[in-house]
Amino acid sequence: MTLAASVGIASLWLMPRLPALRGRHPDIALRLLATTRQAEPRPEQAELVVRYASRAMLPARARRLFDEVLVPVAHPALGLSSLRAPAELAGVPLLDFEDPLHPWLQWEDWLQAVRWPAPASPLLRFNQYDLVVQAALAGQGVALGRLALVQPHLDSGRLLALAGAPQAPASGHAYWLVLASNRPRPAALQVADWIEAAASLPQACGA
Repeated sequence: MTLAASVGIASLWLMPRLPALRGRHPDIALRLLATTRQAEPRPEQAELVVRYASRAMLPARARRLFDEVLVPVAHPALGLSSLRAPAELAGVPLLDFEDPLHPWLQWEDWLQAVRWPAPASPLLRFNQYDLVVQAALAGQGVALGRLALVQPHLDSGRLLALAGAPQAPASGHAYWLVLASNRPRPAALQVADWIEAAASLPQACGA
C-alpha cells in the first residue's frame, strides 16, 4: 500500500512514526512516496495522500489531521531565545523556504503579516522544507517552524521556539489525509485510521 506526502511531511512527520505504524500493522506492506509539487501522485500511484491544502481544494472524504501553526525557531547555540522586536533579528541569518505556491511560509510574507520591517539579515534559501529544518538544527539561522513538523525537535531541546514572537494570521491551510478511492482496500482504511489517531495526539500537532 502506497502512502504519499510532500518531502517535508514525509521526512519530518511520517518517518518518525513509521515504527509505531509498522508495529500496529506488521502485515501491511507499506511504501512511502515522497512527492514534489511537480510530481503530484495520481490515484493509481498512491492509495493515501497527506496533503497541505485548504478545505476547498479537497474532496469531501478528506480527513483533517491538524492545522498549520508557524513559530520562529532556532538552535540554542545561536544565542537567541526570544523575538519580541524586529531589532532582535538584526544580523541573524534567516532560513527561508522557497515555495511560491505558499508565500505565507516565507519570511518576507511573515514579516509583512506581523507588520515588522524587513531586518538587515542575510537570507539562506532552500527549496525543500526539511533542509530548512536541518539548517536550523545546525545553528545556521532562524527558521519559521511549522509546529507540527518541528515539535519533536522542540521537545528534545534541539530547537527553541522563540518566546514572545508575534503570530501571523492563519493561512486557511491545514494537513489532510485523502483516500484516493471511494472504495479503499481494508489495508488503506487501517493505515488511514492509524494516521488520523496519531495526528490527534497532543504532541502530533504541537498542542
